[in-house]
Amino acid sequence: MSLASNSVHVLVAGGGYAGIQTALGLEQLLKKNDPMIQLVDKNIYHTLLPSLPEIISKRGFSIIYYKDIIRGKKIDFIQTNIVDIDLDKKLVYTVNPSYLLEYDFLVLSLGSRPFLPNIPGLREYSFQFNSVENAKRIAERLSSKDMIDPVENTNIIIGGGGATGVEVAGEIASLIKKRNQQASNIKVILISTDLLVGFPARTKNWVRAYLEALDVDLLLGDEYYITEVKPDLVYLKNGRTIKTTMLIWAGGVTALPLPQQIGLKTGYNGRVVVNKFLQAEGRKNIFVLGDAALILNNKGYPVPTTAYFAEQHGKIAAQNIYSMIKEHGRTMKEYNVKNLWLDDFAISIGSDLAVSRIRGLDLYGYSASKVKKLIKMKYLKDIKK
Repeated sequence: MSLASNSVHVLVAGGGYAGIQTALGLEQLLKKNDPMIQLVDKNIYHTLLPSLPEIISKRGFSIIYYKDIIRGKKIDFIQTNIVDIDLDKKLVYTVNPSYLLEYDFLVLSLGSRPFLPNIPGLREYSFQFNSVENAKRIAERLSSKDMIDPVENTNIIIGGGGATGVEVAGEIASLIKKRNQQASNIKVILISTDLLVGFPARTKNWVRAYLEALDVDLLLGDEYYITEVKPDLVYLKNGRTIKTTMLIWAGGVTALPLPQQIGLKTGYNGRVVVNKFLQAEGRKNIFVLGDAALILNNKGYPVPTTAYFAEQHGKIAAQNIYSMIKEHGRTMKEYNVKNLWLDDFAISIGSDLAVSRIRGLDLYGYSASKVKKLIKMKYLKDIKK
């Protein structure tokens, strides 16, 4: 593919929350200037990551097709897999199908992969949770006839006490309760060294109360670190073993290896070091966003990998690329992380309960659950304008 002679070519690699916001925002800013914007992703759909747990109980929906998002807009979508990038020649190499894509500006928003610590048996005997396919496999397993043993206890273990682990545990426990199976021998167990690290103490207390109300067993503390996994057993640091029917791993994410492989400077967890404008160090035409970007808040902690922050990255990147194209960078906008660990959040605990903080207002229970649903509807409305 050749660059149009009168167009600046912007290639957005990855259609997650950051990539979508960049492509849509830049297209809107450039308007009649005939931007050449290409959005590249391995899937034909955009995943609504905060809604993935809903797949477990088959409520709601968790994807929206790119063709519906970019309809009527000057954005070209290409479904393919990026395997290499030549930063000096400004070329992107893909397979299935194979393309050689050129660019003037490159936006890397490729997402992440599950963080799998070196725990024997974890990779082989656990269900991971970071994609639509993962969630569907878990839903199928929960619905299978051999899932419930009429004699032995059925233990469903969730490994990881972050927002994802909490949501998965709450979704499964809520589903079991609604199926009237809770009174028998099914138990949901959440195992983690801590619960919702970095979240406000009041939020953590409410989440603990809601999970316990759904009869979720919480094993929290360093002594509960998982040290080994076998097909039907989980071993803990304190010497305890737990018989398990199903282990779901929700222990965080790590960056994909591609940015490091192509020579970009990386730091914590393989995330790319970026400047205040979200540009990769030493590469002013490359913006790195979302899970792939290493951004520290004022306390020195990496900004968490959430849809909320990824959206903000995309909006800033669109403004800055526009400024570089049309104004020689005079109006570029800094990405500033305020004096908090998390700005806004909404965490579901099953279909009816949630905790949320929106613009400084904390909500709990049914009202927070409604807020999360409204956030989803607003997001869908915004990206389909």
